[in-house]
Amino acid sequence: MAKIQELTEKDLSEFKIIEMTEVYRVDNDGRRSNSLGFFKDKDTATAFAGAQTDASWHKIEQVMVLTNGNIGYAIRQQDSIKLFDDEAETLVLKEKAIAKLSPAERKLLGYK
Repeated sequence: MAKIQELTEKDLSEFKIIEMTEVYRVDNDGRRSNSLGFFKDKDTATAFAGAQTDASWHKIEQVMVLTNGNIGYAIRQQDSIKLFDDEAETLVLKEKAIAKLSPAERKLLGYK
């Protein structure tokens, strides 16, 4: 199975984000243990999970998937994320580091 890092080298114009239904198995504690696969149709996924010989150990979940129809990558984080401006944060971090220096150390390093 391809890794998502490989996407950085691909043309993503054929990829889109769609909602799919994942069928997965749970362990004794009810935690996800492994994925069986993803379905476009929720009813088909539900029927597939229920048809397993150990159906009570199978669950379904709606998941956003980046796909081109042949391969897909689950997008687990549903909330938007905060993106930092690396350059601005670097300046803030440098200022904090310099503030920890003694006056003599700042002078030695060429800071006022």
